Formats: sequence, C-alpha cells, structure tokens
Amino acid sequence: MAASGKYALVAVPAPLDEPLTYAVPEALRGRLDVGMRVLVPLGRRRVTGVVVGFERESPVTGVKEVAEALDDEALLDPAFLKLCRWAADYYVAPLGEVLAAALPPLLRAESRLVVTFAHEPDGLQGTLDREVLDAVRSRGPLTPAALSRRFPRRGVKAVVDRLAAAGAVVLEDRLRGHVREARRRRQPRPETTAGAQSGRAPVLTEEQQEVLRSIDPRLEQGGFETMLLHGVTGSGKTEVYLRAMEQVRRRGRQSLILVPEIALTPQLLDRLEARFPGDVAVLHSGLTAAERWRHWWRIAHGAVKVVAGARSAVFAPVRELGLIVVDEEHDTSYKQEEGVRYHGRDLAVVRGRIVGCPVILGSATPSVESYHNARGGRYRMLELTERVEARPMPRVEIVDLKTRPGQSSADGLFSAPLLSALRENHERGRQSLIFLNRRGFASFLQCWSCGFVFRCPRCSISLTYHLGRDSTFCHHCGFRQRKADACPECGNLSLSEVGFGTERVEHELRRLLPKARIGRMDRDTTSARGAQERIFRAWEKGDLDVLVGTQMIAKGHDVGGVTLVGVVLADSSLNIPDFRAAERTFQIISQVAGRAGRAREPGRVIVQTLVPGHYCFEPARAHDYPTFFATETGFRREVGYPPFQHLVHLRLDGTHEDKVARGARDLARALRREKPKAPLEILGPAPAPIARLRSRYRWQILLKGRSRPALLALARRAAALVPRGRVFRIHVDVDPHNML
Repeated sequence: MAASGKYALVAVPAPLDEPLTYAVPEALRGRLDVGMRVLVPLGRRRVTGVVVGFERESPVTGVKEVAEALDDEALLDPAFLKLCRWAADYYVAPLGEVLAAALPPLLRAESRLVVTFAHEPDGLQGTLDREVLDAVRSRGPLTPAALSRRFPRRGVKAVVDRLAAAGAVVLEDRLRGHVREARRRRQPRPETTAGAQSGRAPVLTEEQQEVLRSIDPRLEQGGFETMLLHGVTGSGKTEVYLRAMEQVRRRGRQSLILVPEIALTPQLLDRLEARFPGDVAVLHSGLTAAERWRHWWRIAHGAVKVVAGARSAVFAPVRELGLIVVDEEHDTSYKQEEGVRYHGRDLAVVRGRIVGCPVILGSATPSVESYHNARGGRYRMLELTERVEARPMPRVEIVDLKTRPGQSSADGLFSAPLLSALRENHERGRQSLIFLNRRGFASFLQCWSCGFVFRCPRCSISLTYHLGRDSTFCHHCGFRQRKADACPECGNLSLSEVGFGTERVEHELRRLLPKARIGRMDRDTTSARGAQERIFRAWEKGDLDVLVGTQMIAKGHDVGGVTLVGVVLADSSLNIPDFRAAERTFQIISQVAGRAGRAREPGRVIVQTLVPGHYCFEPARAHDYPTFFATETGFRREVGYPPFQHLVHLRLDGTHEDKVARGARDLARALRREKPKAPLEILGPAPAPIARLRSRYRWQILLKGRSRPALLALARRAAALVPRGRVFRIHVDVDPHNML
C-alpha cells in the first residue's frame, strides 16, 4: 500500500548522515511507498535512491522533486530496512552507503537514460531531427551524451525532447530494461535428473539425531534464538543444516545459508540443488551483475525457498525467513574490510532477532566470542563430537623445523617426514593437500651485496616475486615490476630470492614428484571467472594428486580421496601484529587438518613449525578446542581484549604524511577531552603497521572499553570531528578483525 506525504525521505549512495528530502510531484502522489527505488537529482547527476520515509512538511526550502519512481511496488520490506538502519547505526555508516552495500549493482547504479526508437512519425521539423532519429533507429538505444558527441553543438537535447513529444522516441532509464529482463527470467529452473538422483539423504548418526531433536521445536514454533553448532570436522554439520532447512520448507518458509567464501559454494550448491531441486538461489561476488540481479529478483518475489551466498547475502531480500545458517562462523571472510565494515555473522544474528527466526552458527573451531556467548548462556550450545560412520579424526604430527630442517631445497620447504609421506601417499594413489598461507614464488628479492630490497613505491611493504610472470608484485595495490637482472642500488648481479610462497611450493613439488598431477589454488590461479570452480572440480574428481593452496583450500571442502595434509610453515600467521593471531593459527591448522581422512581411510597431518611450543599447537594436535579456548581467554581477560572488552579501530589516511599525523594527534586529544564517564581507553595515535598503502599514509587510534554504547558514542563523535575533505579521511571499524 502506497504511503502518503508531500515529501519523501530518500537514502542515496553518498556519505551523508541523514536521508535527503525530496518533494513528491503530483503525478507520484499516492504511488510511492517506503522501500521503493526512485530516481532523484543529486548535484549534476541523477542517482537511484530508496524511499525510507515521508514527511508532511519540509525542514528546508527549495527542495528538489523526485524525478521518477523506478518500481511499481516496494522491493524492500520493513524488516530489511530495519536491518539496514541497525547496521548504519552500529557500524557508524551513512544509511545510503549501507543500502548501496546491500543492493545488487543494477539496483544501485546511477541513472543512465537512453533514447530508444519507437515509430516513424508523420512529419519531422528539420534535417537534424531526421538525422537524430535515423541514428537512434540504426544504432540505438543511445544515451543523450552519445548523441551530443555524434552531433556536437547542434542542440540535440531540444531535438530529443521534440521527438519524444511526438512519440518517435522513448527516453528510458537503463535500469528499467534490467527490471523487465529479470521479471521475464525469474521463473525457477526446472528440476534436474542429476539433482534427483543425488538427493538421497544419508543415515543420521545418533548425535545428529539428538541435535535435530533439540532444534526441531524451535523450527516448528518459530521465534528468535541463536544456537552454536560446535561439530568436529567431518561430523555432518551440513546434513543437520539440510534437515533443518527441509523442515522450514515444509512450514512454507524460507532459509538463508551463508558461507565465508565463494570457493565453498560449488559443493554446497550441489547438495542444496540435490535436496531442493529448482528451489535454490545464490548470491555472491563471483556472479555477473545481471546474474546477481536475476537471483535477487527471484528471492524478492518468493520464487525460491533456499538462498545461499557469501557475506553480502545476509542482505538477501528474503521475506519469509524461517531459518538462518552461518557455516564456518569463525571465518574472518565474514568481516567486510572496505566501505561499510560490517560482519556478516553478526548481522545474521541481528536479522534473526528482527524477523523472529532461529539462527544456527556452525563451526569445528568457533570464534572465541561465539564460544564465550555459548558458555555464558547467550547462545544455545549444540555439539557433534564424532565424525560420521565413526571415522577417526586425522592423526596430527608436529615437526620441529629447528631439529628436523627441510631437506628438499635451500629454503627447506619439506622436512624429511613430510617429503616421505608425500611420496608414499602418491605411490598409494591417494591425494595430498599442501597448505601455505602465502602466495608467490619468493617473499621478496634482495641484493646480497648491499642489502637492497625491492619495495612497492605506493605501499610500505616489499614486493613479492612471481616466477610464472617473472615479475614482482604488490599484493595490496597491484603494482607490478619486471624482475631486474642487476641491483638498482649497487649494480651487482647479486639478486636473490628470499622466502617462499605457494608458487614455489608447487614448483618444488613438480621436481620432487615428477609423475604427480599437481594443482595450485590461490588468488593468482583463481582470478579468472570460473577458475576456482574448475580447479575444485578437478580436485573433487581425482584428476589432481596434489593440491597446493592458501587458506581457500582449508575451508569446508569434503573430498574423500584426501588422506594426507601438509602445513609447510604454520608460524606465518603467528607473526602478524594482531591479538587474534593465535586463534587464527589454531583455526587454520584445525580446519586444513580436517580435510584429511573424510572417507574410509584414516587421515594423516604433518605440521611444520619453528615454534612447536606455542600454546596453539598442542590443542590443534589433539583436536582439543576447549583447552585452546581456556588458554586463549585467559590471555585476553588479562589484557582486556574481546570478548571481555570491545574495540573500535579509527584509521586516518591521506596523501600528506605530516597532515595525517597532525590530524590523528588532534583527534586523539579531542577524544580524550570528551571521553565520557564510562571507563574507556584511547590508545594512540600511532602509524599503522602498514604505514603507507596505495600512496596514502595511515595513522590509527584504538578505542577500548566494556560499555559498548559508550564506545559507539565516542566513535560517532570521532567521525563527526573529522571534516569530509581531501586532506585526510577517517575510517571507523567497529569490532575490527584487521588492524594492519
């Protein structure tokens, strides 16, 4: 039902604290509603905004009018808008930017008017009218700007207006064409034979049955509750999700399941399509804009019962939510690091509370915060302690590289136990997984004569050498430089490759296992569209004997032929300046270890490290999460880190180092003067660990305290104290996960 009001409040994709007010023209009175998209003037542009409310009076004079309504009905329901408002308030971000992050690109693009031929009129006023009409008919649709370039300084706008008035052409927003196309193609896909054949549900273990019996009443009755499903790798968490989603579908409601990365979606989609043939939609960044829009439209109109996707799918326009599942809830990929810095898992819990539906968080290695919430009664704990079919957990061995150094190359990539195990596993026809969370061939190039290191001219980091492209790269800004033969500092031919990454591991394995079929999965090999799925499908079918990769190979994959996992250097993630470093190291080792032995044969895991005595390794070896949790929370309680205190990270960046540093110091002084009575700490300012990134200098301040409201109030004050301009910018990150 359309709402009333002479003025519409419109959220536009701009860094504005409040929605803008626009007059509703007579032609649109009674037609607009909250949740509809409209075309509105913004400066010299016309942009797409979302109506978020109405007013009978305008607080200002000279208000511009809404140009056009882009929808016949509200696309966004009140619960969706309430979620966006909550995210804007909590993450200290403008509502328009939250909506821009929540909507698919084709829904939030700027207006692109096009001139389309309609019919031949009875008569034309002049030569130019005929030329313009012929151009539109033969080459159209054309934008007014394209016509102006084609007929410069000849009054094309007036010609187009005359032709439109005569009905010879139609001025239409390109977004309209996408809407029509989506409507035409929104029908569900037909059921596939493959899906029907592979859709048989496996027999449940006693633990799975017990978990389902525990959550069934909540699914039946509805209502909000957050449950943490802590299940060891291979214990059948996904099957629990599927059974719960089946029950939700029987009640006529929809389910939303989130995964941390699109790398996990192929195998998950196989299982979803098998169980819900033709009734699944997917949202993630790997889709084209048109694909994403078509899926979004099907979801918004209730054409599917199951929605799957990565982080941004938490904003999927599901109107009849009966269940939200967040798989691998611990994964840092759920945290958005640019723009609106929201956390997909946390927003999923908030959305469940808003719409009144249960939320299941699943992981073999829960985040410390989620496990703390479950232990404290805020979440309900559900546990799966054994693998399906009573399969044993993989045997994990910790190899001390100080006493058993690598023997396969000068860099010592493979210790004798790992190299022997790789050869034996290959001879037995089994698959091996080799993990190293660092890509490239060498960490950097250094001159052994003078010590010179090639560094990025735009970022304060060294360049990584990639053998395949014989170039050094910055993995942060994309800067590329061909490898030099001589040192630019001293001129000597003494450049050497220092350190190693996944490309070098693959190179060495091809030398050590010449008959093995070896693949690599990292950002370099999966940048092309569809490459990630092609590599995974080859791995899944057994067309690869060894797969080398970064953290994307450690998450959720279930390939029965994998019986050996090797972690080349487990220390790399421990050396990051982050209080979560130990947690992430424990999680990544446990997760990648869990890829082994998921079929009939037991798995073996070899973890190479230079610091075997670190407290994260023994619990990882013993598959003992509670022990790790107890040690880690003891450390965090002592130093006042989450979950015992909350954090907000403030970062200022700009092109002039002195202005950024001065601005950070001024901001810190102002915040200390305005600090509320609640006990809060203001740490800094200090240069960021990566002090320059993409030619912008970076300083940071950390806010810390037990009172979340007081902390957020101070963060909002910080954002207000930094004027928007070109000198420097402020970025507010609530509950930060990356402070580099």
